[in-house]
Amino acid sequence: MVGPNPVLSVRPAEVADAAAIAAVHVAAWRSTYRGLLPDDFLASLAEAGYEERWRRIIGEETSRVYVAADGPEVVGFASGGRERAGEDGYGGELYAIYVVQEAQSKGHGRRLVQAVVAGLRELGLADMIVWVLRDNAGARRFYERLGGTYVRTQPITIGAALLQEVSYGWRSLDAIGY
Repeated sequence: MVGPNPVLSVRPAEVADAAAIAAVHVAAWRSTYRGLLPDDFLASLAEAGYEERWRRIIGEETSRVYVAADGPEVVGFASGGRERAGEDGYGGELYAIYVVQEAQSKGHGRRLVQAVVAGLRELGLADMIVWVLRDNAGARRFYERLGGTYVRTQPITIGAALLQEVSYGWRSLDAIGY
């Protein structure tokens, strides 16, 4: 039996990870949302702006942020915390989860969700919701494989694009099937 790859890891993010998280954020948006968002919008994404944002978020400690690494290289991240929009029945939220395209399908996503769930439990939360673009079929399959159930759809504007996003929920963190 082959054990887990020792160079693949997930750990809490540190402020020093902000630049690496920003690089993953921009790269993952450009590959994930190609064809879903306008090309000029994706081209306009700047790592510097995201770096400052992630530096602030990690420093505030009101949410939980984790990075996935392949050896020393950060290849993904996830964040979560208290549900932000007042969605009935959910106290926790998976805010973001991105893995660079080259590092997908290696288990980083599942490990990042496990880390966020542990962070939600630290915050005393017992359930979780996540929002995903309706047309992001790969992400939707990922959440469905984890046992997420459809909650609802709502419009969202990103750049100049009016899109639909879908939410998946878990009424109990224990129901997530990694």
